[in-house]
Amino acid sequence: MLRLLVAPRWLLRHVLVVAAVGACYGFGRWQYGRALHRHSILNWSYTIEWTLFGLFAVLCWGWFLRDDLRGGPPPEEPQPVQTYHPTAQPVSDDEDPELAAYNRMLLELNERSR
Repeated sequence: MLRLLVAPRWLLRHVLVVAAVGACYGFGRWQYGRALHRHSILNWSYTIEWTLFGLFAVLCWGWFLRDDLRGGPPPEEPQPVQTYHPTAQPVSDDEDPELAAYNRMLLELNERSR
């Protein structure tokens, strides 16, 4: 576990979470001071919001750490793509002459493409 925590990508994550929590603390403290001075519900809500942002940063850091300690899920084998090729229902000229002509045209185009 210690080797994981001092890995270069984890050192960067540590620095980022400390910077995020520090910024959230600073902004939350600033909004707290404004809330005390102005008695504004908006500033109180911003104080709570910045606190929640800081807690969320720590929570995400914990989730990333947990996932790396577990080793992550094994890579999945890609599934082949199954394509659907509908078959045209035969229509006679007696039923619908326009549809029958259209189906013949599509059949010709399909045979040319092969």
